[in-house]
Amino acid sequence: MRYSALLILSLCLFCGCQKVISVHLDPGATQYVIEGVVTDQPGGSSVSISQTKDFSGNNTFAGVSGAAVTISCGGASYALSESSPGVYANGMLTGVPGNTYSLNVVLDGHTYTASSTMPNPVVGIDSIYVRTGVLTDKKYVTVVYTDPAGIPNYYRWVQYVNGRKEKTNFFGNDEFTDGLTIRAQLDFNNDTNDPNRDIKTGDSVRIDMINIDSAVYQYWFALQQNADGSGQSASPANPTGNIAGGCLGYFSAQGVRTKGLMVGKE
Repeated sequence: MRYSALLILSLCLFCGCQKVISVHLDPGATQYVIEGVVTDQPGGSSVSISQTKDFSGNNTFAGVSGAAVTISCGGASYALSESSPGVYANGMLTGVPGNTYSLNVVLDGHTYTASSTMPNPVVGIDSIYVRTGVLTDKKYVTVVYTDPAGIPNYYRWVQYVNGRKEKTNFFGNDEFTDGLTIRAQLDFNNDTNDPNRDIKTGDSVRIDMINIDSAVYQYWFALQQNADGSGQSASPANPTGNIAGGCLGYFSAQGVRTKGLMVGKE
């Protein structure tokens, strides 16, 4: 069995006083992992390609070169060139909310395709602030935003502290908050007790609010379920993406809005 760079899982070995259980994982076929985004921000569109490894392999995933990558919308087609190993980009491609974009990747004799529609309107951030959490001394960011009424909306948030990206996936939808002003606290567990992951007075914080479509939301939702063991399947598996052709990953046309602050004393 193989796992992608997107899904890093822990394998638990239960040891008794008189018996040790050994778990043997059969190797599987290598798969490509394609992660593509088109954003409405200049220079924000790119496609990265890597490959899966055996479970026992390390967590270093080299980029895959030699792909022919294009993104099209309507009658326009944009060829993406390799800017670094496994990363393909076109600086002239800036997405427009409401448009549908199609991805085409030709690699090693195989073709991979996907499409995604950029949400319209793109919902922005009203404000952000940092407060100490309940029953803890840790600080967390709260994002305040207003959801448009009568339109299904799906969101991701990416948090940076002093330029360092938080590992936790933050995402949500408006199933129970349609048309409301929401205060979403971005909670994360610092299981490693790494002090560099905690938010402290004087830190700089940046939040990217990413508007995504339903298929991409389901991808991130499944990824999180697999990562924390909350899914219904007894055996963890890679999340189902929206790219056809037999690879892993996703393609997302997404609107992005950003806010930042310096953390002061409460």
